[in-house]
Amino acid sequence: MTDNLKFSPVTAMVAIVALRIMSSWNWINGAFFGTDAKVDAHWLSGEGLIERIGGDHGFGTMALYDWMGNFINHDMTLAPAFWAWFIFLAYAWAGISLLFGFLTRLGGLVAILAALMNLLGAGGNGADTIGQNGLLLILGAIFMLVGAGRIYGIDRWLLKKTDARWLRWLA
Repeated sequence: MTDNLKFSPVTAMVAIVALRIMSSWNWINGAFFGTDAKVDAHWLSGEGLIERIGGDHGFGTMALYDWMGNFINHDMTLAPAFWAWFIFLAYAWAGISLLFGFLTRLGGLVAILAALMNLLGAGGNGADTIGQNGLLLILGAIFMLVGAGRIYGIDRWLLKKTDARWLRWLA
């Protein structure tokens, strides 16, 4: 039975594109549509972030490490609107970049960093938080390493239209 199975580069490319598009939904949902959408004016003002930081089940108490809890409870509360916008833009960039295959290496890097911060800041919430963000971290690394937008995505078009060397590092 295994003699009939052959590696197909086309199958691998389609699988990477499918994973890229499916994982983008997590970031887009978190930025724009979910119950905790970051585009909400309450979140972007910093008030929503302060609410999520505080309390017994807030990010500060659910952090995996004390230094992360201290950073969340002290440093992030000094400029909550800045951090709320920062988090929103990270989610939005990762989602849009991966969905459309636009600068996917950069989008993969942002996804890695956002998932890592979610793990460190909210990993104490349990296995589902750790599992989901661990998977998103691994997928972000794959997309960053293989340049997943170069096959089916805006990156392919950009690379054909320009000879910019710096673009090859981001696309």
